[in-house]
Amino acid sequence: MSATAADTLAPEDTARADFYAVIARLFAAPPDAGFLRALAQADELVAAHPDAALPRAWNDLCAAAAAMPAEAAQEEFDALFQGVGRPAVVPYASYYLAGFMMEKPLADLRSDLAALGLARAGGVSEPEDHIAALAEVMRHLIVHGASTADEREESQQRFFRRHLQPWYERFCQALEAAEGANFYRHAARFTGAFLDLENESFEIEV
Repeated sequence: MSATAADTLAPEDTARADFYAVIARLFAAPPDAGFLRALAQADELVAAHPDAALPRAWNDLCAAAAAMPAEAAQEEFDALFQGVGRPAVVPYASYYLAGFMMEKPLADLRSDLAALGLARAGGVSEPEDHIAALAEVMRHLIVHGASTADEREESQQRFFRRHLQPWYERFCQALEAAEGANFYRHAARFTGAFLDLENESFEIEV
């Protein structure tokens, strides 16, 4: 591991990496009892002002996890993201950017991943433009990215702008509005609030 090991991260970057890890876990597979319990027991976020969206969304997600049986969470996940043909909510970037899956945005993503020395793990069938995979790449860039702070910031900003910023809002809106979304309505609000904050931060740093 390079000089960007986790123990050198600023506290805010550690928190960002943790939130990206939560997003990746939320959408990679149905929440199991252990994950729901971890969310339910997570520390609350204290809002700096009453209108702060992220603390409210995070605290609501944790409360929803405390009330959600694992079996019901799996059924909801399957109903929203699984099934024959197009799922109720599509979690792939290409769908929002090109109208279809496996389109040019996926090819562009694969090129950028290769430049970063990253590739889909063996045995994984999901295309790389899945929301969970993109969140995991962002976590990786925060924790194991380039050797200097400026290079890490630049790589994160570039990846976010190319592969998350153009479509995450539409995905979160679709999920929040989806019939049958209960726990995942809170997941959508948390994901949107966190990525909105990331987007604002990257805008300030331009």
